[in-house]
Amino acid sequence: MLSLLERYTLREKMIVGLALVVVIVLGVHAFVVEPYQERTLALREQIAQQRSDLAWMRSAVAGMPAGEISAAAPQISGTLANFIDKAVRRQGLSGQLSQMSPIGSDEIRMRYNAVDFNRLVSFIAQLNSNGLDIKDIRISAADNPGVVDSSLVLVRR
Repeated sequence: MLSLLERYTLREKMIVGLALVVVIVLGVHAFVVEPYQERTLALREQIAQQRSDLAWMRSAVAGMPAGEISAAAPQISGTLANFIDKAVRRQGLSGQLSQMSPIGSDEIRMRYNAVDFNRLVSFIAQLNSNGLDIKDIRISAADNPGVVDSSLVLVRR
C-alpha cells in the first residue's frame, strides 16, 4: 500500500487523502450520527405517547366508580392458585390467561394476552377487595384499541 502511494505525485496524494477524509466523515455520519438521531427521535415519540397514555389512564380512573373496601379483607380459602383460578373463570378471562405460576405460598405471577383493559382493571379491583395486592404490574398495548397484554404479580396481604 505504501509503495503504491509513493508512486503518486503530491497532488494525487492530496486528492487520495482528501477522499479518505470525506469517506471517514460520511461513514461516521451514516453509522454514528444518523442512528443516534433516529433513536433519540424514537425515544422522544415514545415518551410523548406514554405521557398521553398516562393522562388517559388518569382520566379513566377518575371516571371509575369508587367501591367500598371493608377494613377486614376476606380470607382466601384453599391455595392462592385455586382462588385466583376461580376468580379468573368468574370474570371470563381464562381465554386470555397465558400463564399462571405460584411464587411461594403468598404470591402468584400471571400473564394475559389480548385482554380488554377495562375487564383487567375490574378483575384486579375484585382481587384487591379480596385481600390481594399488586406487587408488580406491566401493561403494554396490543394490536387493537382498548386491548392490552399484561404481566402482574399479586401478593396476599
